[in-house]
Amino acid sequence: MADSTAIKSGQHIEVAANSPAPLQQPMRALFDRAAADFADRPAYRFEGRVTSYRELHKRVDEATAVLRRLGAGPGVRIALLLPNSPAIAIYTFAAFGLGATIVPLDPDAPDAELSATVKACGALLLVTCDTTAMTGKAVTLTARGGLGPVVVVSFTAMLPVTTAARMRMFSPGKLARAPLGFVCPAFIERELLREKTVETVLASTEATPRPALLDDVAIATHTAAGDVSRSTLLTHANLANNLAQVCEGLPVLRLGEERIVAALPLWHPIAQALAINLAIAVGAELVIAPDMTAKGLVETVRLAPPTVLIAPAPLIGELMASPDVGALQLGGLRFCLAAGGMVTAAVRAGLAAVSNAPLLDCFGLSIAPTIIAINRPEDAGMLSNGYALSGTRIVVRDFADLSREVPRGERGELCVSGPQVAGPEQITPNTGLFIGGDLRTGDLGLIDAEGRLFVVDRVDDLIVAAGYLIYPRRIEAALLEHPAIVDAAVIGVGDGKRGNAPKAFVIARRGVAITERDLRLFLATRISRIEMPADIDFCTVLPRTAFGLICKARLREAEAARRG
Repeated sequence: MADSTAIKSGQHIEVAANSPAPLQQPMRALFDRAAADFADRPAYRFEGRVTSYRELHKRVDEATAVLRRLGAGPGVRIALLLPNSPAIAIYTFAAFGLGATIVPLDPDAPDAELSATVKACGALLLVTCDTTAMTGKAVTLTARGGLGPVVVVSFTAMLPVTTAARMRMFSPGKLARAPLGFVCPAFIERELLREKTVETVLASTEATPRPALLDDVAIATHTAAGDVSRSTLLTHANLANNLAQVCEGLPVLRLGEERIVAALPLWHPIAQALAINLAIAVGAELVIAPDMTAKGLVETVRLAPPTVLIAPAPLIGELMASPDVGALQLGGLRFCLAAGGMVTAAVRAGLAAVSNAPLLDCFGLSIAPTIIAINRPEDAGMLSNGYALSGTRIVVRDFADLSREVPRGERGELCVSGPQVAGPEQITPNTGLFIGGDLRTGDLGLIDAEGRLFVVDRVDDLIVAAGYLIYPRRIEAALLEHPAIVDAAVIGVGDGKRGNAPKAFVIARRGVAITERDLRLFLATRISRIEMPADIDFCTVLPRTAFGLICKARLREAEAARRG
């Protein structure tokens, strides 16, 4: 595989010979090229409805006309509050065609979090859909002020005709009815399109907003952790470079031949990089899983056998452990990409039992959401998180003294830089985030002699007990080795003897009887006495992030509230 290096004159990397080219262009330009090159190929499959690239391009033009009529243009920020569906990609590319910026919103986030994101990112317009869940959140969001007008997209229009009819007939409560209750101007997408043709709007004599340029802001995000809230801006150059890097880092993708099944929250920038952008780069058919459950993924894969599967590692594990996996057609599967979560030996063994496809891991940032490293097929049997992508620098620093870089093989905080990584001017506030030009990731890891990255834990999750440093992931991995445990999380809690101590939360396999004593006996031969959890709670559910991963921050909050 050819190496790529950063071009000194700018923040754009060269593309390896096996990567689709040209990729160094804004996302809307790349989409338009894909629509022309693969016009009759399937672009999206959602709930059984297949949309060709030609049809998708028409929908993006319609969405562009809608946004333009409502004043979208360069610098305007558009919040997207949408369920997993093609509408996310449609309105993303539409916004980019007008030089606008998208503000992706997590549809499962609390109302206060949504409001804080909209305010911090300066969103002026909102796109949502007419499901009861989405409309209810959107009405609450706009009632807090500072946001409007609103575009309401039809959810049933994205479904097959028969599925849409069944939903309207048998599940009418899932669809919102007029009046929708917005306190700001709200427009039904289909009514705007009916009132004035797309061609008329796009060919208007009014000044046409220019499409996005590489240096324009493509995505604005906001995160809150404890008392710190941060906003991050990703440019089209960041996205374009990351796409080129991902294409080079993955096994060679065949132009116009791949079918990618993505069980990811498409609103998230990481999911957009690994699914939406990757699909258009190679003219792939993108199969969108409607939810992130094993049952939903089994049905999605059954109806549309993939050549590439992208999902969080725990969900891949659940799929492979499903009793229905043997009936799935996985002979054409070329590789699986684990997008988040811990890839365990059990997950790898589960895939190996039904397919020869390698399971590749990747490492992405959360604070400035981009992909940093991807594993190689020849290392698929190792529990590494891959190699740094082209042009990416990963430095391991002593987390007790960040001024010191540690040698290969030693653990420390991972700090990164590269053409896909947001710089200091793109993150607010950034105090203490950058060391020597490298962005601190908050992850603890090491790089071995061959250059492979191993992420050990989150720095914030480490537990100091009686002067010893305890890594929660090590305890979690030991718990997951027990055949009766399907999920586990470990956090630090106050302890009168050790200062802090690990506490475990586990989910047992349904129908299997297991006690805390059983687990302790099992752990005794796998972890040290200082690592032994002070408490083990058996749970039916654990709080999760948008990627379906366990949210330890919520566990800590709940535990602190319980202890008073």
